[in-house]
Amino acid sequence: MSVNSIYKLLDKLEMMILKGAPIPLTSLVTVNHEKIIDVLDKVRASIPGEIQEAHSILRKSEEIQIESQRKAEMFLIEAKNEAERILSESELLKAVQSEADRVRSEVIAEAEAIRSRAREEAEEVKNSVLAEAVRIREGADNYAERVLGNLNQNLSEMHSIVKNGQSHLEKSRAESMEELTGEMPEKEQPREQKPLSYKIKK
Repeated sequence: MSVNSIYKLLDKLEMMILKGAPIPLTSLVTVNHEKIIDVLDKVRASIPGEIQEAHSILRKSEEIQIESQRKAEMFLIEAKNEAERILSESELLKAVQSEADRVRSEVIAEAEAIRSRAREEAEEVKNSVLAEAVRIREGADNYAERVLGNLNQNLSEMHSIVKNGQSHLEKSRAESMEELTGEMPEKEQPREQKPLSYKIKK
């Protein structure tokens, strides 16, 4: 079928639309859709094979172009996401490294502070132990000195008591001998004997 036949069919289609019944208060018209479809089928059948092939090629070209554009956009998005991921990982690594350096510095500072406090506490304990040892030694020395002093006094008193006892015993022996031999004067009364004290101070 020639191109003129196509134009005739298009003119017929146009006349069918123009002769359609108008819908009140609108710019729309009613047409017989079956007749419209029939005319369109004839138009489609009247299109030469070269035009149909060219149309098919054009459609495929458009599809290829759309697919290429879609793939290009997808590659661009993937490249952008990869770049953002690499940048994010780089920033994350920097942040992790910075945090690790900060934690290491804090740990070193804390360890040094603990070591310093331990030295100070050890020195305080040492001084306290030495002071306590000196105090205990001084207390022991003072106690020993008091005990020895009391013992010395008790020994002196015991020595004095022993001497007095010996003197008293000697005197009593002499008086007893005088009584036995009759040499004791009649008016002379024996002296009252004082009790001996053996109290020892503790």
